[in-house]
Amino acid sequence: MKKILLIAVLAIISLGAYAQSYEKSLGLRLGRPVGLTYKQFVSSANAIEIIADLDIFEKHVFKLNGSGFFLWQSNLGEPGLDWFIGPGASAGLFFIDVEGDKATRFNVSANALIGLEYKFANAPIALSADFGPRFYFLDDVGFYWGGALTVRYTF
Repeated sequence: MKKILLIAVLAIISLGAYAQSYEKSLGLRLGRPVGLTYKQFVSSANAIEIIADLDIFEKHVFKLNGSGFFLWQSNLGEPGLDWFIGPGASAGLFFIDVEGDKATRFNVSANALIGLEYKFANAPIALSADFGPRFYFLDDVGFYWGGALTVRYTF
């Protein structure tokens, strides 16, 4: 009985260790918005991700934003292929220029993120795709959707 219990505990520990294949990463997000990202695992299946991004896709608005997420990440059964989900928040500035009328506004939002990530086994590279909603509170109140493809250097 002790041997079976020991084997079960070791199997659970090894599965938990397999949930992440790197500790930290720096990356470039290409999508809406575009930006830079830093991700660090705080446990075998939990990570914190910080994103600095620019939204330049609206004709009269330029958005500069910072976001933070707490992510739950788990393997999908294939080596290196994980899925992740988590809540977050962001704050940023909106620079608005409509027909010569210029304004700067501060906004905060509640966010969520869901996606897939693939870490290459023999290279310090990971690719991910994610999307999720943002709910702005102060200005331009409402739900907005965004997503990105991310290339990460892992270490």
